[in-house]
Amino acid sequence: MTGMKYETAKTIILTFLVLTSIVFTWGLWTYHPKYDVIPNDQYVQNVSVSNSQVDTSMIVRPSQILIHKNGNHYGMVEEADVNKLLKEMKRWTFDDFENISSTVSKQNFLSFIHGKGKIEIIYSDEIPMNIYQDLFRIDDKVLDSLTFDTIIVPVEKRQKFVAYFVSVNHRKIYKATVSGASLGGIEQFYEKAEKFPRYFAYNVSETKSIFLPEKEVTMRRLQYYTDELDPDKFKEALFSDPSFVKKDTLTFGEEYTDGSRLMDVDFLQKLLLYVNPAAGSSISQSNEESSSLIQKSIDFVNGHGGWTDVYRFAEWNRDLRKVVFRLVVNNHPVFNNYGMSEIVQIWGTNEINKYQRPLFRLEIPDRVSVQTTLLSGQQVVQQLEKMRGFKKELVNGITLGYELVKDQEREKVVILEPAWFCLYGGAWKKISIKDTDEIRGGNAIGLE
Repeated sequence: MTGMKYETAKTIILTFLVLTSIVFTWGLWTYHPKYDVIPNDQYVQNVSVSNSQVDTSMIVRPSQILIHKNGNHYGMVEEADVNKLLKEMKRWTFDDFENISSTVSKQNFLSFIHGKGKIEIIYSDEIPMNIYQDLFRIDDKVLDSLTFDTIIVPVEKRQKFVAYFVSVNHRKIYKATVSGASLGGIEQFYEKAEKFPRYFAYNVSETKSIFLPEKEVTMRRLQYYTDELDPDKFKEALFSDPSFVKKDTLTFGEEYTDGSRLMDVDFLQKLLLYVNPAAGSSISQSNEESSSLIQKSIDFVNGHGGWTDVYRFAEWNRDLRKVVFRLVVNNHPVFNNYGMSEIVQIWGTNEINKYQRPLFRLEIPDRVSVQTTLLSGQQVVQQLEKMRGFKKELVNGITLGYELVKDQEREKVVILEPAWFCLYGGAWKKISIKDTDEIRGGNAIGLE
């Protein structure tokens, strides 16, 4: 009986701590100072949290590469193969872009993208052309305002070497001429397609398909010892004059402020949140300003050595001026409900407005790992579609990944649990395995 009381008390205390952390973080996201605004002449000082300086090509990477051959679909999953393909594509020159969107009907859109004889390179969100110009050789300079999420490279029956830049959500297709490419350089991947895992198409709308592995997948449950990052280094980097910064100790963290900007350190979730209300918000932005947002965000983190683990570009919102980078382990994305696996930036007119990130790095992998067998793609689709209230048109992505959870016994250890995740209604949710599921108010039991 005493044991039950102890467990109940422990549960109540843990729940209280988590709720307190959520409320406190919400208050900081909506923080507005009561002080006079201090000019921010140089908001990032010459201070480096780590020695890591990362090229754009290492941050903006494909989320999936597919080979469509003889009516079958294959997924290129090994990072070594992905690197070889991207290295080959960096030798090419893309030029003479032509808008051919009107020549492909809505009914033929999916077959045009996923038809046989093509290699498909998919990114996690639409990317402005200025980023593609950093990734590849692109001579055409009149496309700066355009964004694409997919590149199609036809391999079979071609008279001349072309590629297609596609925006799936907007059904926009631009054809580009490719020069400097060797026939064998690209066909080597197509020829050995059968060696890659087979995938199938899950059609969520008339113009969008999500490709999932046909067979069950095995992944390892991982554990990492973490190394906490020094908040004082961020203070030195983010505040224009650190000597004016006042530090207060809170129940579950620390707070730094210079009277205008605020930096909060959350010890419970191991998060840092920096708020700079002086940056203001920008309702109207030109296409040129918006298209530079992703590069500006990469440069911002590079400016203070903030790439402390492997992070990849995940998504952005042009209207909110928000950019998200996600932690990646073994080429799989990592998810966490509290933001412990994301670097998030929201930009004002010219400066960073809000900046949230993990305050730790994955340091030493624990040798103890357990192999887990996950559902096949077909089983995942069946699991989703049997939920009451499920609407597949709200699905914008399904992926294998890891859920990051804190070890309850060891403070400096985090666990990466393999799982399936679904981008549903604009938010990533873990797909749980239950027999009866229901969606209420947009939150799904079964989509956690």
